Amino acid sequence: MNVSLWPMPRTLGLVTILAMSVARPAFAASCNLSIGNLSFGAYVGAQLSSNSAANFTCTKTAPGNTPERVDYTVSLSTGAGTYAQRLLTRTTAPVDTIPFNLYLNVLPAVLNTSVWGDGSGTTVRWTGSLQLTNGNPTRTDTATLVGAIPGGSFPSAGTYQDTIVATFTAI
Repeated sequence: MNVSLWPMPRTLGLVTILAMSVARPAFAASCNLSIGNLSFGAYVGAQLSSNSAANFTCTKTAPGNTPERVDYTVSLSTGAGTYAQRLLTRTTAPVDTIPFNLYLNVLPAVLNTSVWGDGSGTTVRWTGSLQLTNGNPTRTDTATLVGAIPGGSFPSAGTYQDTIVATFTAI
C-alpha cells in the first residue's frame, strides 16, 4: 500500500504504508487491510489535503455454523517524525523535510490534533467489530485516511519519502 504525496511542482513525496497483523490464537478468519493512494497535486505554500479509502476485510475460515466475531484495531506508526508532526524527507541533497500528518475519517480544524496513530497521547486508532457468519462470511469496514500538509513551508524541489507501518490487531 503506497500513499503518494505531490507536495509541490516537480516534487514527489511517497509515504509507503506497510501492513502487519497480529491475531489471537485459533483465529477463525482471514483479514486484510488495504489503503489507497493520496495525491495532493501541486504545492504552492497553501495547506493541502487529500483522502483515500481504507478497507479492513475479514473472511470466516472456520467450518460450521458458529459465527466468528472479529474485534480489531488499526494503528499507524510515526514514520520519520513524531505523531505531533510526521515528516517527508528529501531523498537527495540538500537534506530537507516537508511536514505532514495523517488523520482518521476527517481533517481536524486544528492540524496535528486527533492524529491517526497508536492510541498513545492524543492519537486515535481505528477500531471496529465484524460479525462473520455462514450467510455473511466476508465483511468489510471502511474508513477514510486523510492526509494534510500545512501551509507555509517551501522545501527544495525533489523527491520526498517516508514509511508508515499500519498494524492491525484482531482480537
